[in-house]
This record gives sequence, C-alpha cells and structure tokens, in this order.
Amino acid sequence: MLDNHSKIAAIVHIALGFLSLLLLACLAIFFRALAEVVRGAPGVVEFIMGAGTIILGVLVALCLLQIGSAIAYLKGSRGARTPLIVFSVFALFNVPVGTVAGGYSLWALLRK
Repeated sequence: MLDNHSKIAAIVHIALGFLSLLLLACLAIFFRALAEVVRGAPGVVEFIMGAGTIILGVLVALCLLQIGSAIAYLKGSRGARTPLIVFSVFALFNVPVGTVAGGYSLWALLRK
C-alpha cells in the first residue's frame, strides 16, 4: 500500500509527463517552421526534419515511459519505483518547477 506522499509523487510525474508532451508539441511546430524558413536548400530541410524527428521521437518515448511508470506505481508495481527515481533526478535540472517536483519526489520515494 502506498502512502500519500508516494501517491502525490506519482501524480506529479504524470503531470510533468503531460506537460513535457505539450512542450514537445511546441518544439515540433518549431522544427516545422524552421524547415519552412530554409525551404530553398533541400539538403538542409531533410537534415532538420530528420534530426527533429529523431530528437522528438526519443523525447516522446521518455515522456510516455515516465507517465507509464507513474501509473504503474500508482497501481502498486514496486518495479516502477526505480524509473520514477531516475526521472526525479532528471527533473532536478528543470528549474524551477522540476527542481521542486524532483526534490519532493526523491524525498517521497527514497524515505523508506
């Protein structure tokens, strides 16, 4: 059974994951607009779109893994705790909201 702080930490990770997906959608729009700006140079357009697709694909996969791990942890999976700890450490570098969320999540997940 999870205590309240662990549940809150998992919910925070779900919220951070969805917020990150929203920011990635904005980044996808930026890559598309950048490709339109340099439309005259075909090699550059393919490079920007290819690099953007790879970068966005990896980041979307990480966001979905964060959301999935948090949901699994809420459902009682103890194996999902480790990825949440890793995502909490990475969140520490997202100043200011991620620092607070990551610090709280680390405290809630590691205090046992």
